Amino acid sequence: GARQQHQSGAAATAVESRGSAGDRTKREAIRPCRVSAGKTSEQMSLEAAIASQVGSRTPDEVTELVLDTCKSTRVVGLDGFSNLRLLTLNSCGLNTLEGFPTLPKLQRLELSDNSLSDGLEALQEAGLVQLRSLSLAGNKFTSLDELEPLAALPNLRDLDMFNCAVTELADYRAKLFDMFPVLKYLDGYDANGDEKPDEDGDDDDDDDEGDDDDLLDSEIEPSEGGEDDDESGLEDGEEFGEEFGEEGE
Repeated sequence: GARQQHQSGAAATAVESRGSAGDRTKREAIRPCRVSAGKTSEQMSLEAAIASQVGSRTPDEVTELVLDTCKSTRVVGLDGFSNLRLLTLNSCGLNTLEGFPTLPKLQRLELSDNSLSDGLEALQEAGLVQLRSLSLAGNKFTSLDELEPLAALPNLRDLDMFNCAVTELADYRAKLFDMFPVLKYLDGYDANGDEKPDEDGDDDDDDDEGDDDDLLDSEIEPSEGGEDDDESGLEDGEEFGEEFGEEGE
């Protein structure tokens, strides 16, 4: 009887310890704009992870959400994120895209290692007119017909189907490039078999490159104004000064 009481007490202590650690990691996940929820809270629900990363901001102020390993069978909790540009939902257990939210500015979407096998029409209905990069690697797509709805995404340049059964079909690559005339890279290679560059800017020659350049210019502008700007950067935040201070000099 004493041994059972001791074991029960130890188990309760372990549970309390895990709970405290979970609370701590949830608080830590609130701070940065881009936080990998999978590294800090593997058992969090999708909606709880979104709330943790958004913090005190409004949905339209958020441009990136990394929600890998947050458990959900469908995409929920993302209504109102009208300025979201990056969304990752890898290894979440998704088995449907029904009801996928309208994200008009989304440029990169990662849905790898889920249980998706069809229903890509939902991405078409979501109006993802700016989507350039889509990863469906490690899902259960087996036929080219299941991928056909992606042809309605007008700016899709980069598609990853790695480790999907569909990649084993004869002439898989040639047929997909025919289906998607604007596609530049499939599974990391272009139509000529040349590997995609490593840099994040997948499409250096795209018309919307200027948008990215403008964003970068706006980010470094405060440090180019001279020493006064550098000093103000240090006052606003030490991290900002460390990142751009030398460039300003």
